[in-house]
Amino acid sequence: MTQQKDLSKGRGNSSERLHLAMMLSILGGIMDGYSYSVRGGVFATGQTGNLIIFAYRFVHGQYDRAFRAFVPILGFWMGIFAAQFILNHVANIHGEDAERNRKLKNRVMLLEAFILFCIGFVPDTVLDIIPNSITSLLAAMQFSAFRKFEDEMAYASVFCTGNMRSCAELYYKGIFQKNHSALKRAFKYTAILLSFLTGAVLAMIIGESIGEKTIWIGSCVALACAFLFLKE
Repeated sequence: MTQQKDLSKGRGNSSERLHLAMMLSILGGIMDGYSYSVRGGVFATGQTGNLIIFAYRFVHGQYDRAFRAFVPILGFWMGIFAAQFILNHVANIHGEDAERNRKLKNRVMLLEAFILFCIGFVPDTVLDIIPNSITSLLAAMQFSAFRKFEDEMAYASVFCTGNMRSCAELYYKGIFQKNHSALKRAFKYTAILLSFLTGAVLAMIIGESIGEKTIWIGSCVALACAFLFLKE
């Protein structure tokens, strides 16, 4: 009987180059900055924040606003399920193959670019839970498909907590234990964190001018990533 491969060993998790990981993190920041500043004050990627918002609204009897914070969480779960199915299905059928892996990642980013572009056409008169849940689904797929960069360094391209922990630990080793290798790795995580912050700030600044169409910036970044994956 054929055993299903775990996603952590599957085809979606080969390491990315640092510049690609930075671009994916910029995209993660754009999605979160967009959903929070333009689409009703919830998070597309940071589901911890949405849980807190949901709890606060629920406790204070603001059930409609609590529901708006809960829907992106469901979208994120659906995205994880979709990514798990796609990546494991491909791995079981085709096995490990670098070229096919690049093509798969290219298609994930092309799909993300297309859907983000479509989201930009959803007017602000439509309930925010619709674009937010779709954006959360895409963020979850990106999170599942891209988990490592450079020399197999684990990271998350759509939120920061784990990256901050890794970065702080490496700075400690580099500064206090004189581990130069750890310090170099800490610099790389710093680049990832700053990239996410750049994406969020960019979305918030541009969002004040063009509103819901701000997500088109994210679509352009996703398209650029798709192109670069084919060139790797």
